[in-house]
Amino acid sequence: MTKSPQRARDTYHVGNLAPQLLDAARQMLEEVGPTKLSLRAVSERVGVSSTAAYYHYANRAELIAHLAAQGFRELGMALRKGDQGQAGLQKLREASLAYFSFARANPALYQLMFGPELGGDAMPVQYREARDEAFGELKRIIAEILSQDIDSADVRRAALAGWSYTHGLASLVIHGVLQFPADITDARFVDSTLLGFEHLFRSGDAGRA
Repeated sequence: MTKSPQRARDTYHVGNLAPQLLDAARQMLEEVGPTKLSLRAVSERVGVSSTAAYYHYANRAELIAHLAAQGFRELGMALRKGDQGQAGLQKLREASLAYFSFARANPALYQLMFGPELGGDAMPVQYREARDEAFGELKRIIAEILSQDIDSADVRRAALAGWSYTHGLASLVIHGVLQFPADITDARFVDSTLLGFEHLFRSGDAGRA
């Protein structure tokens, strides 16, 4: 009996092609930006046929979604790592620093994670789940600081405020709106902005006294 031809799935499963494609996409993203990122270009980088690539990722949108989801998972891991052994407001400082440093180290990926291609009602499931997982890490940190339930309204409001601060700071630096001095570390830069918040809130309290 004549055997049927092997499908692309059987031919290219060796060597973990899906993660190889994702790694290549990430490299290309940092090198040329998102506009030139395509499944055909990524498959050429890896050295396989575009047919093999399309088996793992149905289209460019799916590839982008998986890449952004990977970014959010790494962001969540960075938040967990920065939180180890800390207490009180130091936990928030370390979380802010971990977030900011992740964005600075992965500028193209970070912008893709929050880019317009992944917004709206058609948001891919894997992207949404990874994003919510990262936000959940921030909520957990805030809940421990406030000694409240993670699902409380106060925790959510504070977590949204914290996310807005770190996202805004990182985006301003990545886009060059804020100049990042060459002789300063991420830690010193984040500390200086947090000190600005401290002065602001203290002034507000003094005005109400």
